[in-house]
Amino acid sequence: MRLALGQTNPIIGEVKSNLNKIKNVVKESSEKGANLIQFTECAVTGYCYESRKEVLHYVKEGLSEKIISEISGICGSSMVMLGTLEVINGTIRNSILLISSNGLIAKYYKCHLPVLGADRFVTPGEGLCEIIETPFGKIGILVCFELRFPEVARILALKGADIICNPTNVPVGGEAAVDYLGRARALENRVYVSSCNRTGIERNTQFIGKSQVVDPSGNFITATDDREVILYADINLQLAQNKTIVIKAGEYELPLFKQRKTRMYSAITEAQYNGR
Repeated sequence: MRLALGQTNPIIGEVKSNLNKIKNVVKESSEKGANLIQFTECAVTGYCYESRKEVLHYVKEGLSEKIISEISGICGSSMVMLGTLEVINGTIRNSILLISSNGLIAKYYKCHLPVLGADRFVTPGEGLCEIIETPFGKIGILVCFELRFPEVARILALKGADIICNPTNVPVGGEAAVDYLGRARALENRVYVSSCNRTGIERNTQFIGKSQVVDPSGNFITATDDREVILYADINLQLAQNKTIVIKAGEYELPLFKQRKTRMYSAITEAQYNGR
């Protein structure tokens, strides 16, 4: 599977311009044989909105239908994953769309919301991402902040995800998350993790880029800096389907999933944290 990550600098409120930039990346990546072209969280709309009223001014009802129509018409044999704010019957969602030439394949609403940017005005999704079956393997989605929740990544892996896609908007101050969380989620679940972060400055918030693809052993396959760039990676999703690491058969093996003791883990859902 050839993966392309479009690390771009969306301009807040400039939906048409942002979508045109996305379309240019899609055309170039498709021509270079990308099977999945991944963009950032809120790649179409920008993120650092200051009020619910402002979101409703710039993000119109029916935007996702426009995105699906324009992207499906140019993506050829590629699938395209991109983030956008949506307004649906007056409700604001932070959405990820997966699109092919046949139209919408899947949609996921971000569930875990930080007190940051547009997420302050977003209604959270009601459920985790369903595993998406593709000709190349099984895809799960975690959006930005959600990568900090190991429980969610583990559920996606248990349901069969070969790759967890992480469209994200990480600003300055989040460097440790970018450097370590994707590698940890990949290593502990034996999956690929593909994190596509934005770059540029939006309303005095500097985003750090550093998009990356991590293999099931927690190693970087490819990574970049804070430029606008298309990042490519050729990956074998079948490597994510074996959850036992064998260093020396019968003498040094790490059966990551077979050794789970689920009866011991109930506290993770029963316990409530009462601090800040």
